[in-house]
Amino acid sequence: MKKLLCILAVSIMITGCHTRTLDEESATALILEKNHYPKIVDHDIFCNDPVHAYTIFKSGLIKQGFVKVLQSKKFGDTIPFVSFTAAAKPYLLPTPPEDKIYKIQRVKIADEEFGAIAAIRIMSSGTKAIVTYSTIRRKNVFAKAVKNGVKDTLKHEIYFIQTDDGWRIMDKKSEIEFLAF
Repeated sequence: MKKLLCILAVSIMITGCHTRTLDEESATALILEKNHYPKIVDHDIFCNDPVHAYTIFKSGLIKQGFVKVLQSKKFGDTIPFVSFTAAAKPYLLPTPPEDKIYKIQRVKIADEEFGAIAAIRIMSSGTKAIVTYSTIRRKNVFAKAVKNGVKDTLKHEIYFIQTDDGWRIMDKKSEIEFLAF
């Protein structure tokens, strides 16, 4: 009986004093919970802007039947340079009323999904961690409408802190702020 109490006391001390490290599974779960992946990546198309019209013209969306572009416009015409066909309807997103005044249309260009965790750096205190992870963008036909293109993968850095309830994500924006916390 005495040995049992001794073993129980030692195991409580070991588990109570041991700080639980941040593992890949729990970091992934917290990142997915906070950022709600997969996300929709959107882009604003300025339908009255001739530069945007030229970019769309060069993208090949006209040949695929998603948009129509006016080649020229008379002074005073209220018709936009870019208009969308019925085939583009699944890619059109709700646009705020203030943007509609200026003939801006928000379109879906990709779905951003969680990729993988690249690195977990635990600070020397053992209560802070920096996690680097990647996301993958699954582009659709409207990704061609972005002038400088859309990257396929993105790297992100997120900060974790250990509390009494376990690990949680911090909303700090820089490593200096994070280390000062």
